[in-house]
Amino acid sequence: MILLYPFQRSADWGNKVEKLTVRSAYRTALNLMDHCGRRYSVLLDPEDYLPRSSLIEAFPPLEVGQEIRVGIDGASVGFDPSQIDGLPDKKLRGLWLEWLEFMDAEELSCLHEAIDEPERLIGLGPGYTPAGDDFLVGWIMALRFTGRKKSLLTIEREMLDRKTSWFSSEMIKDALEGRFWKRGIELVSAIADGDATRVLEKTDSITKWGHLSGKAWLAGLAYGLELGE
Repeated sequence: MILLYPFQRSADWGNKVEKLTVRSAYRTALNLMDHCGRRYSVLLDPEDYLPRSSLIEAFPPLEVGQEIRVGIDGASVGFDPSQIDGLPDKKLRGLWLEWLEFMDAEELSCLHEAIDEPERLIGLGPGYTPAGDDFLVGWIMALRFTGRKKSLLTIEREMLDRKTSWFSSEMIKDALEGRFWKRGIELVSAIADGDATRVLEKTDSITKWGHLSGKAWLAGLAYGLELGE
């Protein structure tokens, strides 16, 4: 059995050696599943950090369905997916209002129809992670960022596995537990600091994430921030 030794990890990945199954393998990311169905990821690029992930120098040849072990005890902590500080600086409101315009694109127009019933967003729309799921995660992050937790958004976790893909289901569960991706955390940190230049820089990085995922996520974040106004 192949044993991987990452050199860095997120704060929510414990110290024990994990036996995991390869669910998907890409050029810069491996998505792995434990015996409980939880996602873990091994990455090459620190910008791709997300909950329960780690960094490694290179991947060996691996196939979907293959079992591996990940030795994490020697890895330093490089990212905390739950670290969100500060509150939105309202002087940047004009910037995040622009993100709502992403929903006017034909491919994301379906979000308008389901926005009053959040559970209808699960699995809705195009994309490897459906646009509705990305929108929800952005929305949930806005609730966390504004200090409202999940008070205005109720999602039954049992429904997630039935309505969307495994990766998306795990992504939404992480958000509900208060854990988010690095790009998103860096963006809300820039908003809290009132740093318009850094907000624009991070927004550009996120819009390039996937075909539609980043834009749907930004729209969800903006929508959640507006509900807090």
